[in-house]
Amino acid sequence: MTEALMNRYRPAVQPLLEPGEDLVDVAKVIPAAGAEGVGDGAGAAIGNALARIGAVTGESGSIARSFPKAEGGVAAKLLVVTDRRTAFVTVGPDIRKVGRLLWHVPRSVVARVERRPRLQAMARFRLCFADGSAVSMYTMRRRTVEALADHLGR
Repeated sequence: MTEALMNRYRPAVQPLLEPGEDLVDVAKVIPAAGAEGVGDGAGAAIGNALARIGAVTGESGSIARSFPKAEGGVAAKLLVVTDRRTAFVTVGPDIRKVGRLLWHVPRSVVARVERRPRLQAMARFRLCFADGSAVSMYTMRRRTVEALADHLGR
């Protein structure tokens, strides 16, 4: 599946890479800090608050605190892994157009990927950084988390 996603989003991501940089993996993600469930009212508010617990850990100025929350109005939010960097890119409805690079760090500052307990339909994982901070995200498939862990460490 990750090969299919890489091929699908390559036109949007490839122009954002530096010369000589190789695309390794692309995962569709939703940052837990910006995630919202379906519905309204008190139940939805409580569910959204519970989903955000532990979304970002780390002090002010940490790597995780620099990770952007999800922005609305985009078709896809992508965690992009290259041979040099880990990046967060948003892509509009026309995936043939260049995406928007919102955040990136050298791969060397990503310590590991931790699979978290599934509390809902989506798989949850944490991207842990060398400074001890971490950011939680959701993705549709557990295999996506496993592929990211293979590339970034467990």
